[in-house]
Amino acid sequence: MQIDRVLYPITTLGPGKRLVIWTIGCPHHCANCSNPELWNPNLDKEIEIQYLIEYLEPYLIKCEGITITGGDPFYQGNELIKLIFEIKKICNVDILVYTGYSYAYVKRKYSKAISSIDVLVDGLYVDKLNNNIGLKGSSNQNVYIINPSFKEKYKDFNSLERQRQNFIVKDKIISVGIPRKA
Repeated sequence: MQIDRVLYPITTLGPGKRLVIWTIGCPHHCANCSNPELWNPNLDKEIEIQYLIEYLEPYLIKCEGITITGGDPFYQGNELIKLIFEIKKICNVDILVYTGYSYAYVKRKYSKAISSIDVLVDGLYVDKLNNNIGLKGSSNQNVYIINPSFKEKYKDFNSLERQRQNFIVKDKIISVGIPRKA
């Protein structure tokens, strides 16, 4: 699976202290995408899922949730599902996945695995519809609470004003969160 970065603790991409995984590859190329550097596949960042799980395990046992974004995680859909299944063996926290594909497409293509995802944000990012609120990048996107046991946890998060977190990673500042439109 091609992974660009993993950060913890993130509080800007879902409720609680989250482990966030950024995947590589995206066919959508949305205008003003927050991560265009993740559009093109990069074989130099290929990592076996089992090795990734071993690296993630110390974070999985202490995080309050997991967010998988990109790129588009479903660009590597089969690997994504394998990763989620492995994560679920270790911890029982909510898994939020961002995708530019529609919920209907994801449900049809990955019908046996969709229930392993607790929350899904679907739809292409449309810059002119960015309203600076909640988990969605733009108002055309949808937030699906697939696992109803997490409905209360996400209730207020969808209406909160967005925040950013900055990290220094390998002498580079990384800003994490859904971009606010000026």
